[in-house]
Amino acid sequence: MSRAARMVSVMDADSVVTAPPLPAPAPSGRRWNADRIVSLTAIAIGLFSLFVTVYQTYLTRQAQSASVLPYLAFGVTSNDDGAYVTLRNDGVGPARIEAFRIHYKGQARDIDPFEFYLAMKPDTRAGLSVDKVTPGRLLPANSTIQMCGGGGGDRLLVLAEMLKLFALADAPRSWLISLGAAGTEKAVMEVEYSSVYGDRWRLRSNQLVPQPF
Repeated sequence: MSRAARMVSVMDADSVVTAPPLPAPAPSGRRWNADRIVSLTAIAIGLFSLFVTVYQTYLTRQAQSASVLPYLAFGVTSNDDGAYVTLRNDGVGPARIEAFRIHYKGQARDIDPFEFYLAMKPDTRAGLSVDKVTPGRLLPANSTIQMCGGGGGDRLLVLAEMLKLFALADAPRSWLISLGAAGTEKAVMEVEYSSVYGDRWRLRSNQLVPQPF
């Protein structure tokens, strides 16, 4: 071989570039762990979004319910027009009467105060008026039902009879003492009512705060 030919062969051999080796593929276990992390993260984000949506819905419902909340209270009034056992709505929404009963001597009767009063005192001579509390009746916010009472000139007589017959948590203690109505066995009135959203409460006349049920 000539000298020129040997030089070309050496040059050709020097000009060959060797490619770097390809990286080894990642182990399948590592790739699976990464996929699982991504999937679990997506699931966690979805569950959190669902929780936020449900909680926001709950808060909205609570706010709506509070905006139409009825709040009933039994009471007694005495003025120049007479004395009355009352049921009033101190809330901000209407109350639908679901049931009304009177508990007396271990028995519960579906009867309103006027009928109960006449049953207990059939010989009464006082002029009484009545505003019946019947299931299905709607009591608007800031309104009062004078369930039973009257009297006019016999106002104190009617008031004494009402306080002796019915247990009323908000009756002034001074009235009970001065009219001889303290410590006597009394009937307890009970009303069940609901809001426009169907939330229900029960209130007894010997309690000040309605109880949800």
